[in-house]
Amino acid sequence: MSHLFSYDFRYDDNGYETQTSQKQLEVEDSIGEIYLSLVDPDTMHHGGDIDDSKHKLLRSKHEQFMHTALGGLPSGFVALDASQPWFSLWCLNSLDILGCEIDSLLRRRTIDTLTRLQSPGGGFCGGNKQLPHLAGSFAAVLAIVLVGGDEAYQIIDRDAMYQWLMTMKRPDGSFFMHTDGEVDVRGIYCAMVIASLLNIMTPELTKGSAEFIARCQTCEGGIGPFPGVEAHGGYTLCGLAALEILGRLDVLDLKRLARWMCARQLSFEGGFSGRTNKLVDGCYSYWVGGAFPILQKALGRSARDDYLYDRAALQRYILACCQETKQQRSGGLRDKPGKSPDYYHTMYCLAGLSLSQHYVGVDSSKPVVDASSVYGVPVRMMQWDVTPASQLVLGLRSNVVKPVHPVYSVSFVPLANCIKYFYAFPPLSPTIF
Repeated sequence: MSHLFSYDFRYDDNGYETQTSQKQLEVEDSIGEIYLSLVDPDTMHHGGDIDDSKHKLLRSKHEQFMHTALGGLPSGFVALDASQPWFSLWCLNSLDILGCEIDSLLRRRTIDTLTRLQSPGGGFCGGNKQLPHLAGSFAAVLAIVLVGGDEAYQIIDRDAMYQWLMTMKRPDGSFFMHTDGEVDVRGIYCAMVIASLLNIMTPELTKGSAEFIARCQTCEGGIGPFPGVEAHGGYTLCGLAALEILGRLDVLDLKRLARWMCARQLSFEGGFSGRTNKLVDGCYSYWVGGAFPILQKALGRSARDDYLYDRAALQRYILACCQETKQQRSGGLRDKPGKSPDYYHTMYCLAGLSLSQHYVGVDSSKPVVDASSVYGVPVRMMQWDVTPASQLVLGLRSNVVKPVHPVYSVSFVPLANCIKYFYAFPPLSPTIF
């Protein structure tokens, strides 16, 4: 497998230099230097073929990066105090995607930490004695999914969680992120993920949410945080994933959405940007790349049609540009060359790598009856599966990682175990609705 390298693919500012175009060219210089070093010199007469055979996922370094962090962070990371559930999710999910086992000590520490962060009134806090927060609750629930087992599941107070979610619900279908906090599409996504995993979906909880997301679709085609605001890759994934849970992908203009999403992959870099005229960033490997499987389903496309983006180009960007290859580094993935690796980018680069390696989709010949019903959620979510024949792994075969669910960004086995556990319970008592 090869790809033509040429500086002809670089950004064209049409003769109007700006601070934005200068930054873009600086990033392209750093990436071009990396790609040029991979070109087979015998092919330079026609632009140069990149030799993709030697790309290597630095698996052991990334595992060590996560394990070192889980052993305790230095005082300089005090800013992460309000992101404790996120830290658990980033590290646990990165290890799981890489195929590492979550041992008993790590399970125990995660359960103890998240137990302390659960608010008596429902939801999880970002840190001790802080307000419960939808994003922190989302991360905590997914961390519990990854840890798995009855002991972990049982720490969640489902009744209190539902009542708290309803206090976050607004009449227009959106959600506060915390009491009197900001309002955007993330809130709907976080609430729908939590409710769909814990079997606390109700018509009252979901009322108006699909319509709110539809109002957030912009003239460009992507989805913004709230109506009238610029489209953004992260909010587009949140909106699409929430609509998939709700069974309401029909509310969007899919052609405009597809056009905007395809434009996010940059022709020279191979990675994605999050907005029009913005720089490439490794985290959008998931926040944009992960939205394509959901778009494929909405458009009725199959594995035969493949995704609407260049899977090999994205993997090349992650493996060649988002890894720090200097021997003195201890692993982790990053935004782009010149940036330092961090836990957030490590997880989302790995999730994007996974979804570009594995074709994940839904068999359109087996539709879910009453697809928009809240009671069809577990069937709809577990319809997603991997098509092995459509696997595409750039570089060494050892680069392959676990497939993940595009809606939840976690692998299929812990997700199925969680759904099986919580959907063995009857729906919540009507007295609390």
